[in-house]
Amino acid sequence: MVNNKEILRRYACYIVGLYIVAFGISMIFLSGTGTSPVSSWAFVMDRHTPLSAGTYTFIINVAMILGQVIILHKHGLRKEKWNILLQLPFSALFGMFIDSSRYTIQQGMNLLGLQDGMPYWGMLLMLFLGIIIQAYGIFLEVRPKVTMMSAEAFVNYFCVRAHKEFGAIKVWFDVILVLLGVLCSVGFVCGSADEITGHTVLAGIMGGVREGTLIAALFVGRCVTRIKAIYGKPFDNWLTGSSKEG
Repeated sequence: MVNNKEILRRYACYIVGLYIVAFGISMIFLSGTGTSPVSSWAFVMDRHTPLSAGTYTFIINVAMILGQVIILHKHGLRKEKWNILLQLPFSALFGMFIDSSRYTIQQGMNLLGLQDGMPYWGMLLMLFLGIIIQAYGIFLEVRPKVTMMSAEAFVNYFCVRAHKEFGAIKVWFDVILVLLGVLCSVGFVCGSADEITGHTVLAGIMGGVREGTLIAALFVGRCVTRIKAIYGKPFDNWLTGSSKEG
């Protein structure tokens, strides 16, 4: 039976994991090499509108929650309602974590005199640090099995209803979000330009996706798999309190 201490540990790890994921995402964005695929649309909108990336992250998560309700309507919604409702406050928290972690990193960069940019090797170093940090956050978020984040839950319920494999659909879901970010970026850049040229369109594309987006898409999942292989069992023992030894 799950005791109160274990429940507390699971929720604490989940919340810490959410912040670490947000910190990694913000670090990837501020590296100047692109964005994490799942957050590409939010950061494009942040760049071109008054609302923050955290706010747009919350908006898209709410859309994913509504999507889950539509998918599960008359097909197990009552059974899953608490899991779905629980996503709402955590989505709001994650949005706040995105904005607060971005502010923290920006202040750190200002103190280091990096507000005017950094050499490309520094950008890549920041990118890979962000990838590793995000991977550790995902591990801490997923392992306690508290609830899924809204995007992953939407894909999961869709796969259950459509009898599809999660991994393949998740890849397409991330691709769609990246394409949405690229389209919005191109639209904003071309809309503000006096003349639409190939260079203008390219600038819009680069504003939505860059090499860092592709690198993050390739390596975050692999890093999570490696972390799971090393720390999975000891972490589970700590969560359940089944290991009394150091």
